[in-house]
Amino acid sequence: MRFFRTLLLVAIASPFVAGAAPFADLTPRPEITPEQVVQFQVTALQHNDDPQTDAGIERAFRFASPSNKTATGPLEKFAQIVKSPAYSPMLHNVSSTIVGSDVDGDKAKVAVKVFDATGRQVTYIFVLCKQSEGEFSNCWMTDAVMPLGGGEDSSDQGLTI
Repeated sequence: MRFFRTLLLVAIASPFVAGAAPFADLTPRPEITPEQVVQFQVTALQHNDDPQTDAGIERAFRFASPSNKTATGPLEKFAQIVKSPAYSPMLHNVSSTIVGSDVDGDKAKVAVKVFDATGRQVTYIFVLCKQSEGEFSNCWMTDAVMPLGGGEDSSDQGLTI
């Protein structure tokens, strides 16, 4: 079973390393973990303008939960939020690292540290929920994203999620 999970993780995560094109059509699926959802969204924003302007924002929006889309949608409004100072470090980020996660039943929190092109580091907490009905039943989707702040000397020591 462990081999299957590792193989699945590699199969889903490998497009993240190769750029945006191979995962352009990825949509929520029950086998995608909360950590993979977050990594997909952050990687999509890293490659935001591939193959066209704001393609990454559109890809990330696919994984926003229905309640999140009600609060942040439509896509044009979501794009404005992502481009705001609080979230813009995710756009065209240089790299990102998941620094913690907590899954409790159908709820999850994932912390990811993002490094932007200027060297700024910002940690974000993604709050996810496994959907119980509708088109994406049993799929993990993002309910909210909160920046924890950051700066060149930010540290994740003592981070509790």
